[in-house]
Amino acid sequence: MSLDALIMLTGAFVALLPFLGFPNSWDTVFFFLAGVLMIALGIVVRRRLARKSTVEDADKFPDRQDHFAESISRHEDQLA
Repeated sequence: MSLDALIMLTGAFVALLPFLGFPNSWDTVFFFLAGVLMIALGIVVRRRLARKSTVEDADKFPDRQDHFAESISRHEDQLA
């Protein structure tokens, strides 16, 4: 399942949750978990877009390959 589909499915779950008949305390937990999942998916999408744009920029400017390789490696070091 793609990230886009997961984001849409999580959004649909959040929209339908009040109508599913769970107790109020369960609703709170489910809303919290759905929110955390949406934040995590948003972070993954943002990192993929940043990595993709960096690689595309490196392709556009071959004379600056070393600079882009350093920025990618620094970014990956920060993720670890």
